[in-house]
Amino acid sequence: MPASRNTPRLAFVGFGEAGPLLARGLLDAGAASVAAYDLLIDDPATRDAWIAKATAVPAKPCATVAEALAEADIILSTVTSERALEAATAAAPHLRSSQLYLDLNSCSPGKKIKAAGVVEAQSAASYVDVAVMDTVPGRGHKVPMLLAGPAAHDAAAQLAPFGMTIEVVGDRIGQASTIKMARSVFMKGIEAILCESLVAADRAGVADRVLASIQGTFPDIDWRQLATYHMGRMALHGRRRAVEMDSVADTLRDLDLEPFTTEGTGKRQMWIANLGLRDRFGAAGPETLEDFLAAVREADQPPRNG
Repeated sequence: MPASRNTPRLAFVGFGEAGPLLARGLLDAGAASVAAYDLLIDDPATRDAWIAKATAVPAKPCATVAEALAEADIILSTVTSERALEAATAAAPHLRSSQLYLDLNSCSPGKKIKAAGVVEAQSAASYVDVAVMDTVPGRGHKVPMLLAGPAAHDAAAQLAPFGMTIEVVGDRIGQASTIKMARSVFMKGIEAILCESLVAADRAGVADRVLASIQGTFPDIDWRQLATYHMGRMALHGRRRAVEMDSVADTLRDLDLEPFTTEGTGKRQMWIANLGLRDRFGAAGPETLEDFLAAVREADQPPRNG
C-alpha cells in the first residue's frame, strides 16, 4: 500500500553522522520507514559496523542506491560536501515521478544547480535545495532548514507534520545554499579566528589573559564556553569544515568577491584536522578548552631556534 502524505517512506543517501540523527527524529514523528545507503557498506572493513549502526536507528541498510530509493517517497542526500554531485548522479537513474530529492549537503549554489540538472535530466523526480542552518547533534530533525526550488513548497508541506523547523526562501535552486554559504563565512571563520588567537596566546603563556580581555570587551557572551564548544567542533570536524570552505570560496567567486578570509579559514580548519585530534579525543571531543590547547601544543611542536 502506498504511504500517505502524512506517513512518507524515507531514504537516505549517505548515512554517517547527520543521517541517523535526522532519521530517528523523523521516525519518532511518524515517518513510515527509513532505508539507507552509504559508501561504507562497500568497504569490508566498515560494512558490518555500518549495517549495525543503520539497523539500530532503525533503518533498512541497503547494498545499493537503487535498493534504498526503490520504495521511498522522499530522498534525503546527506553525504559530504565534495560528494553531493556524485550522490545525485548515482541516484538520478533510479528516481521516479512523485519522488522528492532533498539535497541537504553544504555545497555551493553552483554545485546544487548542477545536481538539480542531473536529477531532472534523468528522472521525473523533483530536486529541492536544502540548507541546514545549525548543527544536527542536539537538534535532530528539528534543526532549522531553508528550502528553495520549484518543489520547495511541496516538500515543506510533506515535511510539516513532523514538526520540523522549515522555511521556504525562494523558488530557484541555489537560493537556500547561498544563505548557508554566506553564513559559513562567519560561523566557520569565527572558529578559525578563535583557534588562531588562543593557540598563539597559549604558546606565549597568556591564553587566560587574552580570553579575559575578549570577555571584557564582549561581556554578554560566555567566551570560554563558546571557545570550548567551537574548538571541540574543529577537533572533530575540521576536515569536513575545510572542505565546506572550498564550496564557500566557490560561492564568493561566483559573486565576484575574492574569498580572502574564507581561504584562510579553510587552511586553519585543515591544519587542525591534520593534527589528528579526532583520533586523540574520539567521538566525544575535548572536554575543556585547556584539553584542546594542550593537545594542539603536543601535536604541533614549533621548531626550536638553533
